[in-house]
Amino acid sequence: MRARGAQVTDIIILVVAADDGVMKQTVESIQHAKDAQVPIVLAINKCDKAEADPEKVKKELLAYDVVCEDYGGDVQAVHVSALTGDNMMALAEATIALAEILELKADPTGPVEGTVIESFTDKGRGPVTTAIIQRGTLRKGSILVAGKSWAKVRLMFDENDKAINEACPSMPVGIIGWRDIPSAGDEILEVESEPRAREVVHWRKYEQEQEKNKEDLELIEEKRKEHQEAHRKAREKYGTLHWKERSFIKYKIKKQQQPLKPKEKAGGDSNVLPIIIKGDVDGSVEAILNIMDTYDASHECELELVHFGVGDISENDVNLAETFHGVIYGFNVNAGNVIQQLAAKKGVEIKLHKIIYRLIEDLQEQLSSRLPCIVEEHTIGEASILATFSITEGKKKVPVAGCRVQKGQLEKQKKFKLIRNGHVIWKGSLISLKHHKDDISVIKTGMDCGLSLDEEKIEFKVGDDIVCYEEKKVLAKTSWDPGF
Repeated sequence: MRARGAQVTDIIILVVAADDGVMKQTVESIQHAKDAQVPIVLAINKCDKAEADPEKVKKELLAYDVVCEDYGGDVQAVHVSALTGDNMMALAEATIALAEILELKADPTGPVEGTVIESFTDKGRGPVTTAIIQRGTLRKGSILVAGKSWAKVRLMFDENDKAINEACPSMPVGIIGWRDIPSAGDEILEVESEPRAREVVHWRKYEQEQEKNKEDLELIEEKRKEHQEAHRKAREKYGTLHWKERSFIKYKIKKQQQPLKPKEKAGGDSNVLPIIIKGDVDGSVEAILNIMDTYDASHECELELVHFGVGDISENDVNLAETFHGVIYGFNVNAGNVIQQLAAKKGVEIKLHKIIYRLIEDLQEQLSSRLPCIVEEHTIGEASILATFSITEGKKKVPVAGCRVQKGQLEKQKKFKLIRNGHVIWKGSLISLKHHKDDISVIKTGMDCGLSLDEEKIEFKVGDDIVCYEEKKVLAKTSWDPGF
């Protein structure tokens, strides 16, 4: 969204909090401004706070080649407070002054050109776009084309939701009358008639379809070559074998490739998380999908995007989620009582969020819940072997280790491991734990004891360590790091 805004605008107002200083998103915005070669006006916000330090912000920005006028650069810096409104007029004046220096002008005549900033569906008004007009004057009745959609302008409104009759260059405007929802970032062009608009949209759809067919053919050709190579290698492999041996190998391979039984499938599907994404506007959905593109933990749990779209959660979304056993994530959208009752009845989870970061954190938790638990060892006690001997039980000799507990305590019912020179050579249970001649279940730090293992072939050596531990299952956490 920041990158798209940088490409559309002529001047960027970079807002940095005076108390927080330069953050990761600040650096990202600076980079977008440099890539788009757009000048910056620095607005240092929250200057009304006691801990505000505008000079610190200016110094931090030097590391990113943003040099304010105070330090000999050409970037204007204005100290403002959005809370109290201080210096907001000074910020506007600084922006206007820069626009005059750059001689920013636009042609209000000729066909309309603009850019879609956001798009969404309104229940009462249908598809709606917010746009910036960059050339020409937009009026009611104008025929527009954007992406693979077109519109005959029925209604326009300004940033205060007030109806207007025309929009000049640099004006933000809401446009109603679209046949379909264009994507955020699409270029808006005015055409002379509805037939011409339909022709342009049809051609763009045809081009996209041809491009997709080309990609599909390339993929098919690549797969065909892989199969031919695999077939050639298989022929070479079976070429010298007797027909009985060849048939037996093929039978074994076919058996391994047999489809899973229903029960096995149900177990395997736990490592797949199908999701449905719904957002309030096209840009929000785009931002969420861009974050999901960074998912790199498919080896742990596969993330499957079943469907995404703009608008409130619908019955169709719930039915899709039920079919794929998925989860519905909504950003700044609603799920009515009827939809929530339907989802509860069908066992579908609906998760609604107002902050993208919270949505992604929720998604990380859901992915983590699909992973098998990790078994962690927690040490209860440690003992060192001071002497070794054996006792006779019936007709067999049982090795015994004379130990002293150095740390914690040994509990007979827990698990034990024998460590020699830093390497674990045995894990298991004890068959006896004695203090003098008495059988005991727990022995504490500083006490001596004799113990024997459940495996007779293990030989003790003086200096070995015995560790008493217990295993606890801990919830695993996905390794996916979305970067924030």
